[in-house]
Amino acid sequence: MAELYKTLTPAFRQQILDSLDQQLRELDACQENALVAVQRLGLSSYKALFKALPDGYPVPITKGGRYDG
Repeated sequence: MAELYKTLTPAFRQQILDSLDQQLRELDACQENALVAVQRLGLSSYKALFKALPDGYPVPITKGGRYDG
């Protein structure tokens, strides 16, 4: 797959954060265990990272348009 970079704009940041929130909501249906807890921790860390990145940051994406974050 070709790796491209997309500029982090406020709209793109919101798309990423919405996607992470959706994944966290999906985990609500799971029984709490160590694997679910680790996934929640990882997703929460990604959210904190994307909130902290400055506008204009180059985000690596695959050719299909998905971010690798």
